[in-house]
This record gives sequence, C-alpha cells and structure tokens, in this order.
Amino acid sequence: MDIEIAYKIGALLIGVSGVGKLLYDFQISQRGRMRDEYKFAREFLEEASRNSAMHPFLREKGYQAIAGTTRLTADEIEYLLSLKGAPGALKDYILGRYYLGHFPQHGDLQIDFKPRYRKPWPRRLRKWTYTGAYGVLSFVAFVPFIFSRLLFKQPGEVLIASVIALPICLPYAWSCLRSAIRIDRAEKLVANQDKHTQKILVNQRVLGGRTAADGSIVRRVQ
Repeated sequence: MDIEIAYKIGALLIGVSGVGKLLYDFQISQRGRMRDEYKFAREFLEEASRNSAMHPFLREKGYQAIAGTTRLTADEIEYLLSLKGAPGALKDYILGRYYLGHFPQHGDLQIDFKPRYRKPWPRRLRKWTYTGAYGVLSFVAFVPFIFSRLLFKQPGEVLIASVIALPICLPYAWSCLRSAIRIDRAEKLVANQDKHTQKILVNQRVLGGRTAADGSIVRRVQ
C-alpha cells in the first residue's frame, strides 16, 4: 500500500511539474511575441511617418499586421492608433465593428455607430435580448443537475440529459454573451472618444495650432 501511495504521489508531482513547465513556456512565448509585435510596430510606424509615398499595399498590410486582422482598413487602424489607450480602442473597435463605422468626414471624432444603430433603443433591445438569452440558456444547460431529483429517477438519466443539454446550450449561451459584450464595448468606445488625446493633422488654412515640417498644422484636442 505504501508503495502504491508513493507511486501515486510521484505521478501527481510529475503531472504538476509538467503543467508548470507548460505555463512557464507559454508565459515566455507571450513575452517574446509582445517584443516582436513592438519591434514590428515601431519599425513600420517610423517608416510610414518618413515615407509619405509608401505603396498603398504595403501601408494596408502593415497596419493590418499591427491590428492582427484583415477586416479593418489602414485608415481605420491609423485613426484608432492616434487615440490615447490605442490597444484597448483597437480591441473595442474590432469587437464592436458590426455596429460601428469609420467616418472621416465627422472631423476629430471619427468612430460612430452605423446609421441604423445610432438611436439607443435598437442597441438596448439587442443587448437586453442577448443578455436574457444568455441567462436562460445557461440555466437550461444545468437544469439536469439542479433538478435531478425532481426530473430523473436514475443517475444514468441525469448523465444522458447533461450530455444533451450542455453541448447544445452552452455554446449558444456564450455566443449571446459575446454579442452583448460587442454592443457594450462599441458604446464605450463611441462615448469615450472625447476623453482620448488625439493628434489631428489639418491643412495650413486652419487657424491655430503649430505648423509641422510638412506644412500641416498639428493640433492637440483633449
């Protein structure tokens, strides 16, 4: 018995050490990836600022590489990177892009809801619906466990019901929750744009600001 216990403890320690090594390697790889992302972003943004005649294909691909998605245009990413808290703004825009659009003609604050979602009630209705559906689906997924004594007579019936309910309900519950989060993040991005510091480039006919080397005027908007 003692040998068996020692064997189990040894196997447990080996398993724990293996998991610990995997977590350590993952953390190290994440740090390396972040350093690579920083290096690429620095080099590309420096090149983009020096070379105003950069080929549109290179500009598009460079900005998309920084954002990690091909669903955004270079103009969208360039504007989002001009915001304070750019990494968070970029993530929020990617999440909420179904509801958002980039409107350069709006001036300083260029991210806004698409016309059909600009009124609050369509967004609220969708958010409440998704949140309610998430609650209902999550509850239904665990009904076999919660009401097992009332609904089933045999343990095997609980297992069968759980095998059916969990794979069906939980993915849809997560999808509903993610949809509600998308709307919430989109609303926060639009609402908080005026709290970001932006670097706005306008032509020299605009009064005020500081003239840059290229003849444009650099103006800071709080």
